[in-house]
Amino acid sequence: MIMPYLSFSGDCEEAFNLYKRAFNGGEPDLARYSDAPESAYPNMDAAQKDKIMHGHIMLTETGGVSGADAIWPFDKGSAINIHVYCASPEEAKNAFVILEEDGEAVAELETNPPPHDNGISGMVKDKYGFVWVLSAELS
Repeated sequence: MIMPYLSFSGDCEEAFNLYKRAFNGGEPDLARYSDAPESAYPNMDAAQKDKIMHGHIMLTETGGVSGADAIWPFDKGSAINIHVYCASPEEAKNAFVILEEDGEAVAELETNPPPHDNGISGMVKDKYGFVWVLSAELS
């Protein structure tokens, strides 16, 4: 299984809870920096230690995302799009609406052009800067 690894700037847990809600996903599995031995991160204050060192969440039966509150430099939402094949158009629409909260539509959910016109696709950027490509087959 290949799982994208997303970097966050302190809001990993909040993001994973949003993704859980958008995709009716499982409970996020989250490990905090405070779970690591003190010697691994000796100079962190209590607020930093409460952040997510590593987490993952399954969004569908076959895929999910991993991520962390990064302690390394990065550009927010840099150079990754996440493609989710939803089980139905309704699931895609629901996920789109939730991910669009405090985010923005990049491309509305529309029927795909031929020869792939048996499905819908759209793109939405969430409030964390990640672009989600949502697809589903039409019934």
